[in-house]
Amino acid sequence: MVELDGKLRKKTLYSDEIREVIKQAILSEELKPGERVVETRWAKKLGVSQSPVREAIRDLEMMGYIENRPYQGAFVRKMNKKDIIDSYYVREALESAGMRYAVELITDEQLAEIHTIMDEMIQAVKDEQFELFVEKDSLFHEKIMEISQNELLIKLWKQCKIREYTSISAWMSDLTLESLAERHDCLYKALKERNLEVALASVSEHFDVLINEMKING
Repeated sequence: MVELDGKLRKKTLYSDEIREVIKQAILSEELKPGERVVETRWAKKLGVSQSPVREAIRDLEMMGYIENRPYQGAFVRKMNKKDIIDSYYVREALESAGMRYAVELITDEQLAEIHTIMDEMIQAVKDEQFELFVEKDSLFHEKIMEISQNELLIKLWKQCKIREYTSISAWMSDLTLESLAERHDCLYKALKERNLEVALASVSEHFDVLINEMKING
């Protein structure tokens, strides 16, 4: 995590570091929902030019943390926890359908690729790389869905704002990132065994924990 003390301690500042600082300000509600994110203010606060701040804000907009209003500027998007919970219910249904295909179609090569992604997810936690953890978490699920070769199913799944909601729920979770990463092991083992009953139960348990935590922390 980038430390902030008036200005960032690191002399050379990159947009991904700025993005992390602003994102943390949003998640901690230092920047409140609906509040404007002013480029010049953040550039001055962080001791940088506006260009990397602008790039960081653009990234956060793509991730869903910020919305750009025409002729008004960038504002913190209001996080609706009900939307996240609803998305997880939909994902549970879609990923259960994906699992039905995966246990029948998955190859040893695809299984090895999924295991590698899971290892990379755990390594990202050890290296304290939160964004990389979110990326690998999302990719783990995406690879399983891709095995289905069902284009409609994959399209619907991608509309569930996977990375954005994974990032928010992981940040809010009372579980450690290591625990969140290791929870994917049961999904992997069910695929390895080609056991549909266990796979479907694992999908339900995986999302039930996330949904319940969102309700508790909501």
